Amino acid sequence: MVLLSLTACGSVLTPIPVAGVPTPSGATRAVLATPTVAPEIYLTPVPPTPTFTPSPTPTPVIHIVASGDTLFGVALEYGVTVDSLVRYNGLDENDYLSIGQSLIIPLEEEALDDGDVVQAPVGSAILPTPTPLPLDTAGIALYETPVGGLWCMGEVINTTGGPVTNLQVEVTLTSPDGKALAHARVLAAADYLPSEGRAPFSVLFREPPNGVTDVVVRLVRGEPVSPITASFVPLTVTDVDGAVSGPQYRVRGTLGNDAGQALSRISVVATIYNEAGNVVGYRQLAMGDDVSLSTGDRRTFDMLLTPQEVAAPVDFRILAWGVTS
Repeated sequence: MVLLSLTACGSVLTPIPVAGVPTPSGATRAVLATPTVAPEIYLTPVPPTPTFTPSPTPTPVIHIVASGDTLFGVALEYGVTVDSLVRYNGLDENDYLSIGQSLIIPLEEEALDDGDVVQAPVGSAILPTPTPLPLDTAGIALYETPVGGLWCMGEVINTTGGPVTNLQVEVTLTSPDGKALAHARVLAAADYLPSEGRAPFSVLFREPPNGVTDVVVRLVRGEPVSPITASFVPLTVTDVDGAVSGPQYRVRGTLGNDAGQALSRISVVATIYNEAGNVVGYRQLAMGDDVSLSTGDRRTFDMLLTPQEVAAPVDFRILAWGVTS
């Protein structure tokens, strides 16, 4: 089972923001350069993994399960525990979720702070959050939106020698003196990341505080593949092509299942980069439960991505996986 990480190049039209550089603390820092705002012909930027801020209201919050969701991922997204999701929804931690299923989010429980422990299911037990694996972050940059918001984009690089899962980072906006002004946690766009693979992430700060000049990214979670997540299998990617398509960037290719067993819930992630190696956009395509690949099957994909710069992207990578049926 081999996952191919493929690249292609194009031309560069304008200067590029400063790339992220490692800091002694293990986080990655990126300086906010003078933003290059795309012209009006650009489409709406690719939305980030959603974040949620609990509000004091008796109205229950309902999460509708989408392709690729897991109990653990939903718990991280809303800042609650897997145990509370299981109890409030009458589930078993070993149950599989169904697309379209409604989950009640128990927001009356206190939201998790940095020092709290998120519980993750392993086998039939609920175990504490482990120390994150020594993964790298790179390609980090800030981009100002036309309405004053700030996008932070980057990627997690798997340097462990084996596949990893449950990748979460914390993004902190800082002032010139290093003071934290705002922060958010987000899951990277990959349920399964093979060795040397790269998983993009993004956070949109819609109303960033004044005085932001820097961003620091810290890995919060990253785990080896366990029996619960072992159902994720990489796909091969061939015949890939990437090129500018009007104000966007088009990536096409062919997915192949060489795993020896049928796969469903096919996901493809395309990431585009500027000349400095910074992530300028990505998109995740989930094909749904009605699409499956038998052993030896091939299926084409075609994706349009919106870059955060006027300059044309010069590089791209593809990550693809499925779930054993």
